[in-house]
Amino acid sequence: MRQKIIAIAWKDIYATFKDLNAVAYLVALPVVLSAIVGLAFGTGGDVSIDTVPVAVVNQDQGVTLRGGHSFNLGQTLERAFVPSGDPAQDEPFAAIHDLVDGTAYDDAERARDQIADGDLAALITIAGADFTANALSGDAPGTVAILYDSGRSVGPSVVRSIVSAITNSMNSVILAQRLGPAALAEIGAAAGADEAAIAGAAAQLSAEAMSIADAAPIRLEKVDLQGETRSFDAMQYFAPSMAILFMTFAMGAGATTIRLERERWTLQRILTTPTPRWAFMGGKLLGMYGTGLAQMVLLIVATTLVARLMGRQNSIWGTDALALVLLVLAVVFAATSLGLLIAALSRTAEQATTYSSIVALVLGMLGGTFIPIENLPDALSWLPKLTLNYWGIQGFYNVATGEESLSGVSANLLALAVMGVVLFAASLWRFNRRQEL
Repeated sequence: MRQKIIAIAWKDIYATFKDLNAVAYLVALPVVLSAIVGLAFGTGGDVSIDTVPVAVVNQDQGVTLRGGHSFNLGQTLERAFVPSGDPAQDEPFAAIHDLVDGTAYDDAERARDQIADGDLAALITIAGADFTANALSGDAPGTVAILYDSGRSVGPSVVRSIVSAITNSMNSVILAQRLGPAALAEIGAAAGADEAAIAGAAAQLSAEAMSIADAAPIRLEKVDLQGETRSFDAMQYFAPSMAILFMTFAMGAGATTIRLERERWTLQRILTTPTPRWAFMGGKLLGMYGTGLAQMVLLIVATTLVARLMGRQNSIWGTDALALVLLVLAVVFAATSLGLLIAALSRTAEQATTYSSIVALVLGMLGGTFIPIENLPDALSWLPKLTLNYWGIQGFYNVATGEESLSGVSANLLALAVMGVVLFAASLWRFNRRQEL
């Protein structure tokens, strides 16, 4: 029985690598794609973002509070984007000034023209000479208008976020200034306090609230992260991701050959001999597994050579040989079992081809083959973990970057092994339950 399983497996391996077009598709294409991605994105992980050019038109004249203290909310908002030249006043907004290149404008129309020409990302207009007065009295809302270039993706979002945070902070302080003295008066009256003392405390509370708003309604701090910085290496990421993607396509092609053998009556003739179905499936598993292993080994060697020709000194697959070997064995096993399940569920070779292509692409998109998936929303973060691509790519990448050793990718190995066992068991169960061959 063992000889039959080996014979079935060897036939599949020989037929696959005898076809030069198939070899070019399964090996050369992913190597070329990985090299193109590496050349396009390089090996660095830092992304530089240019400062955002912003114009600020401040029409607010401010107000004079009791005691002669001048107060201007528009000036505070303007100072967040446009440095005043006074280090003491600019210090709370230093981090914002690193992000934006703000300029004070008197002519809003000129700023609009520059946005249309692409010279400015946004225009912030603090409308009305009585902006502060209206905001404090509540008679009319103060208006801050933002006109931005919709063609820019990052800059306007940065400006809107900062303005929103500053105005929200101002609103909180203003509400506290309005409600605080009245609440203090009620508490004092209930406690039987002197009216003069209550009035003095209320005036002091109001003045302190205004000083808080005037000083720094929002403060953006930069924190230097301690430890090693992880830079994204495109070649180290996309070499294994492309390898796994095309290996799943190869396993899908194996599923198609199973259905073709049925349509050509090869499968029926095999099963008329003393060959049980499990032996046939075991031979197919071994053949597809051998094909996948050979493909992965060739891809590892080829991408390593291409990386050397590109001038890279570090290995794109890492230096932990044992972890690399085990990951290859595990990911090929999972992909092979998937191909067998597709074959067991398909009724024709055309169905097998269609199903395998759809499954390979969907798994690739969900598993991070085309783009890293670290920034998925929390509600969707579990989806990639259902794919063999995710566990394979993350394992290979962590080994390549040296962040994880064998023990660090044990979860990846376990997940891939469990997927392989479950998928193979499901394919064997389905294949044995089919009434027709």
